[in-house]
Amino acid sequence: MKVLVTGATGNTGRHVVDGLKDAGAAVRVLVRDPAKAPHGVEVVQGDITDPAAAAEGVDAVYLLWPFYTADGVETALESMKDKKIVYLSAMGAEDGGSSWGHVEKAVRNVTGDWTFLRVTGLATNTLGWVEQAETGTVRAPYGQAKRSLVHEKDVAEMAVKAFTEDHAGQTYLVTGPEALTQVRQAELIGHALGTPVRWEEQPIREAVEQLGAEFAAAALPYWASLVEDPEPVSLDVARVTGHPARPFEEWARERFS
Repeated sequence: MKVLVTGATGNTGRHVVDGLKDAGAAVRVLVRDPAKAPHGVEVVQGDITDPAAAAEGVDAVYLLWPFYTADGVETALESMKDKKIVYLSAMGAEDGGSSWGHVEKAVRNVTGDWTFLRVTGLATNTLGWVEQAETGTVRAPYGQAKRSLVHEKDVAEMAVKAFTEDHAGQTYLVTGPEALTQVRQAELIGHALGTPVRWEEQPIREAVEQLGAEFAAAALPYWASLVEDPEPVSLDVARVTGHPARPFEEWARERFS
């Protein structure tokens, strides 16, 4: 099997490449900067919005669509017709009007051999707190929001299983093993850094100014909802990979210890 990995230099893609190589698959990567491409793979320079050259002759595709809208995705997927596609989606795809939902629909229109990995959120999303954590204080909104962030290695293992086993037509909810408050996540980052960290609740108006109005309009109401209604915890990682999802604490130790 020859697999095209998009986003091969990113948080999940680099681990997908390693897993596929370990499984004996031939790997081609589509990257903007060949100098940053993983070693031991075929490299095609280009952009995800125009993957035709990279997709020619491959059997399967690890698909990222790193945009806030699905504009242009139908055209981009034309070159992937009838190939196996594993798409890194999001829990928000349950809302058919979301960009993730639109991409999932577009994937279904070009192939019946698809697998969707709907992620609640990646643990790497908390990297934005690290500079603050090193000072001993993380200042952000909704500290009591509970998130089931997932280790990027678990996402990659799910993808490799989807390529090497029969998971066609399956949608998986990919989460961490528990829902932790953002306060606790910051504390665990502090433990890994060797610096005690306290949480300082940020006023919403200040958060909007810092995040930008467009992103804040989507993110803040969602985080607010997680205070009373935590993100779900799924067993799909364990079912597919054969081991429990890696805890956030393990992710933090690997990153910072």
